[in-house]
Amino acid sequence: MSASAYFPGFTSPPASNSATIIEQVVCKLRNAIMQGELRPGQKLVEGDLCRTLGVSRASLREALRALEAEKLIKIVPNRGPSVASLGYREIEAIQEVWAMLAGDAVADFTRGAKPRDIAELEDVVASLERAISANAPLDQLAATNRFLAMIMEKRGNGVLTDIVISLVSRINFLRAQALLRQGWGTVHAEEIRNIVRAIKAGHAEEARRETCRHIASVCAALASEPDPASSAAIPVRKPRRRDHAVGEHARAG
Repeated sequence: MSASAYFPGFTSPPASNSATIIEQVVCKLRNAIMQGELRPGQKLVEGDLCRTLGVSRASLREALRALEAEKLIKIVPNRGPSVASLGYREIEAIQEVWAMLAGDAVADFTRGAKPRDIAELEDVVASLERAISANAPLDQLAATNRFLAMIMEKRGNGVLTDIVISLVSRINFLRAQALLRQGWGTVHAEEIRNIVRAIKAGHAEEARRETCRHIASVCAALASEPDPASSAAIPVRKPRRRDHAVGEHARAG
């Protein structure tokens, strides 16, 4: 599976001459969710959306089904669609599995990484830094996801990649909103740089630890107060099996 599959494209609505109406509606709604205009748990009224977007109910429902597949909305029979939401426990569970799988992948990659592999990762980090300079949170998220997806692709384990895509897709909209808070992008970029440094040095276990630390920080941001300066003090659980660090983050509010 390609790296782009790890992060469904959060771009401006495509031009009408190159995309269907449904694709344009999907893109508009996706961006509205990512940027917090539609909030987690918010009920979506089909009639209102049809009028706002200027589309038929049939087209809207097809777009909503596409967004349901991306885990961005939830459709409950007899209750209609709403924006997906995740509780603290669900975020914590996703974090634990994500850290375990990604940590293993990065450690294995480090043991066999070639100079050209590292150069490709550094190109992604450069794109991340450009996104930060441009204050483009969605591009930051895309670059971060591409970084880990590239590592998994190079390991050649498609099943592992599919599992992680499924996990991360459930929290991408929360991650995008966290990156809208000033400072979180810079914090996470430095964590990615630490992973690259460990990979370049050939230190597999250090690369694993830095990966788990980054994932703990990402998930902490989803439930924390918007103060990235406090991220250095995010508590981390004692490592379990093979040093998988999993963060303990405070409940919001």
